[in-house]
Amino acid sequence: MKGKLDQLFGKLVVDFVNAPTAEEAGTEFIRGAAAAFGFGHGFLDQALGRYPTLQLFEDALSAGDRELVDLLLEERRLLSVINNLPCNISLASYDYDGERALTFKIQPLEPKWDNENPYEEDVFRVPVGAGGRSWLGEVAEMFDDRAPLTTEMDEVRERLLACVDEYIALTDRILAIRQDIPPDRTHEAQKMAAYFSRIQAEQEVLAELQERWRMNLGEIMETQDLSRNQTLLDLLLVYNMVNRRETAISEDGALYEKPLFEESYFTERAGLADEYYHNVLVFAFVEFLKVAGNRKKLRKCARCDAFFIAGPGRAAGKGCALCRGKRGPGTRG
Repeated sequence: MKGKLDQLFGKLVVDFVNAPTAEEAGTEFIRGAAAAFGFGHGFLDQALGRYPTLQLFEDALSAGDRELVDLLLEERRLLSVINNLPCNISLASYDYDGERALTFKIQPLEPKWDNENPYEEDVFRVPVGAGGRSWLGEVAEMFDDRAPLTTEMDEVRERLLACVDEYIALTDRILAIRQDIPPDRTHEAQKMAAYFSRIQAEQEVLAELQERWRMNLGEIMETQDLSRNQTLLDLLLVYNMVNRRETAISEDGALYEKPLFEESYFTERAGLADEYYHNVLVFAFVEFLKVAGNRKKLRKCARCDAFFIAGPGRAAGKGCALCRGKRGPGTRG
């Protein structure tokens, strides 16, 4: 059983890294954990059923809410663009179903030493009103007065004005739809937009983790002196923090050692996304490496660059299973 378990741990990591998309990396992670930790019947359906995927989002989104959800997501995107422009001005809020005023926050170009907080941001409000575009001139004037006076800022200024103008037009469309539907549908659309943003953020984390773990596997596979390899030493620091098993008392009074990762870890999803995946991947990889000879079995396919764990026999060590299958019988490796 020991030999098989270490292979399941190695497969969990390799399948995660090799997944063609971030979303598939997440589902491969769940499947690998189910196999490696020996979770019982029904766990996989429950965990995958709760796992945030774009397909799950599409299945849950009603046709009647799609337009509003798309507009709410575009509102989030535009706000992110505005607030990531390289200048000292950010858009804090826009009360488009109330006073219809833009609220900007402006970082001081120089410390205000007379203030308790010399770096406190200033607040600047621009009334938009019910019609016309005179407010855009006020935003331009604010920028000219408060942004750095450099030639590079000219392009930033035009970008800011264009984005804010588009943002106001977009929120007018959102407001028009909201006024025609019940409040509970607006609330549901906002929940779905937040759910999509969560999935998007999760997949950004997964893509970064996949890249990081490709580098980890490649470096550890190729290093000559494993005892001095900084990547492995860093992974062991995480492993030693994670690998702390608790002893508990059962209902019948017996002492027992709690599993390191229980089923609820994968179904309830507590904590930061990066740590959620990384801690399990570190534990699994170190458990795989602890078995003598396993590091030499970790290979990289010469045809597709996928990582794989070599099986017994010469042919099994020359490429991943998929590429070996494509060669067909009689093809030399």
